[in-house]
Amino acid sequence: MKRRNNFANKYLTSLFLIMAFLYLHPVIVYSQYPVNYQYTLLPSRIIDEILGASSGEMAMHHIFNLAPYPQPRQASEFPDNFRESRYIMTKLKEYGIQESSLDIVGKTNTWRGLKGTVWEIKPGISKIADFNDEPEMLVEGSKPSDLTGTLIWAGEGQPSFFEDNRFAVNGKIVVTSGSPNSIHARAMRAGALGIISYYSHRPLIDPLQMPNTSIRGDGFAFLLPPREGVLLRDRLLANENIEVKVNIDATSEPVDLLVPQCVISGTDSTAGEIIFTAHLFEGYVKMGANDNMSGAAVILEVAHLLNDLIDEGKIERPVRNIRFLWVPEFSGTIPWVNMHLVMVRNAICNINLDMVGLRLRDSRSFMCLHKSGYSTAHYANDVLESYYRYVGETNVEGITDNLGRRGFSRRIVSPTGTDDPFYYRILSLHGSSDNAVFNDWSINVPGIKMIDWPDNNYHSSEDTPDKCDPTQLRRIIFMAASAAYTMASADEAGSIRILSEMYAGANMRMGIQMAKAIDMVLKSDRNTIAGNYKRAVYNLEGFTMAEESAMGKVNQLSQQSRVLALIADDQERIRNLLRMNLETLKGLMENRCREIKTGPVEIKPDNMEKAASRIIPAYTEKAKKMGYGRAARILSSLPPDFVKNNPYRNIVNLNEAAGLADGQRSLLQIKKMIDAEFERESPLTDILNYYTVLKEAGLMKY
Repeated sequence: MKRRNNFANKYLTSLFLIMAFLYLHPVIVYSQYPVNYQYTLLPSRIIDEILGASSGEMAMHHIFNLAPYPQPRQASEFPDNFRESRYIMTKLKEYGIQESSLDIVGKTNTWRGLKGTVWEIKPGISKIADFNDEPEMLVEGSKPSDLTGTLIWAGEGQPSFFEDNRFAVNGKIVVTSGSPNSIHARAMRAGALGIISYYSHRPLIDPLQMPNTSIRGDGFAFLLPPREGVLLRDRLLANENIEVKVNIDATSEPVDLLVPQCVISGTDSTAGEIIFTAHLFEGYVKMGANDNMSGAAVILEVAHLLNDLIDEGKIERPVRNIRFLWVPEFSGTIPWVNMHLVMVRNAICNINLDMVGLRLRDSRSFMCLHKSGYSTAHYANDVLESYYRYVGETNVEGITDNLGRRGFSRRIVSPTGTDDPFYYRILSLHGSSDNAVFNDWSINVPGIKMIDWPDNNYHSSEDTPDKCDPTQLRRIIFMAASAAYTMASADEAGSIRILSEMYAGANMRMGIQMAKAIDMVLKSDRNTIAGNYKRAVYNLEGFTMAEESAMGKVNQLSQQSRVLALIADDQERIRNLLRMNLETLKGLMENRCREIKTGPVEIKPDNMEKAASRIIPAYTEKAKKMGYGRAARILSSLPPDFVKNNPYRNIVNLNEAAGLADGQRSLLQIKKMIDAEFERESPLTDILNYYTVLKEAGLMKY
């Protein structure tokens, strides 16, 4: 009975402290305000100007000009600049943006289709596929061919089919429903001439859709829409003997890796930059409207409106630069970043716009914000989230007790766009786009991704402008421009406003983490209570360290003593909240242990944890200078036996593991942060091994 009373007293004490905390710091309960209370981090005067200048129609015009439909590359594009790059540079000049350039960051080669047809010549005469009708019909990588052959049905193209039917496949053209980039290789090994596939990611959504895909090696591959491929399949299953003639002309072309860019200069060239990225190219064959071109169109309009508003004196010139890069995805971003390492590492953040123009409701999609990871925890995440929330709360029908029914409270709709609600999600770290280059531990700049997902048409022949929505584009232009200007213009007062937003968000996120920790403990049994409780405690500690780190970055915006003092105060308040939560969690753990009839759990560091807590790694000068992509090459030069004896493959995210080394955190703290960030736990043994390898490679010191 005494133990239960102790628990009750602790619980009531914690509850009292939390209520007192809420009373003293009411900002953290903003989510409890009625729905008629919305706010932005910029004054309403500036918000009005940015919103008024934003045009979804202009962005749609860019998409129509950049990717009106899938089409072959013209011969004139190869010795000269690609038309997309020319278009961006022409528009920047037209918009009067003075600081612009077309950077050449390297060279590459690209496959280029010239022609490609498949004609049935027996038993009838008809055209089956034509590159000029639809470029996706001739799969990238197909070799020049001029031949006739008989078709053979191979089903989904499983390896067993080719093993069992090698003789029958030899000298034939394989028809399959399987993916060309895997089936083609199997078919060629079995002696086939090439393949015809009607593979699609989404045949039940769109029977006309053909994916952007490629093959390697000899031979060829054609794609048919599923609707047409099924008809061909049925004829072969009915034992028709179909003979076709294939004619292909293709070549490889050298191309420059071009990066159009422009800068809206701030008043202090040493104060860092906000860097926007969007990819004009994802390879030079694929030409999608939403993916590639929506992000490129949006940042073009962000540059346009900010430049005009500044030149017209409607908003002040920001303190910091805002840079815009139109890149070939990864292949152009990596060399550009490596060529400008000093400037990039001084950047505030990267905001990467990937696929952002989709008519969301048609794909049952959301406009997603993927934050940077714990290794690059940053205020940019909270700034962007605040504008997502603002648009989401003001562009939705509402019903409340005091206001009754009402429409959008701040209508952000384009004249020719939808008037749908704004569907959005705030999500954790995700790469697969150019933000990954900035987030990489070799660069260590926060990279944030804006992307709509899912998209039923991306990476396919049906990624065309009709799938995009001017309203969606206008909303993204507004959010991106507002977030960038918030950070670029922040002075002492702006820094405090951003810090206050972070503090409110951290409290909300702490509540979510605490709820998860409680669930881990309350569902534990005698076998799992010790491990679950320890993981729950470590997760809360790791999460808190990430929030503290993000708050500390506000000193990039202001070094005024008032700002620095408030940063320290807010960090201490978050630590105090952690302590209260840990005390509450301990009481719940003890209560759960009584329920399952086992002794309470004591968290005591074992010998390995004690050793890890004494190791505080930091980047070496070699690591600071290496640039993106060098780490893998450096590690590959180590003796294989040394690497084999120090395995680290069970670390969930190696990039985050290395990026968390800041010369202040121990390896035990790094483990706690990685485990808090990801669902699966990373073994401390692997983390110790990984840092041993990094140290041996001269990339870490401790």
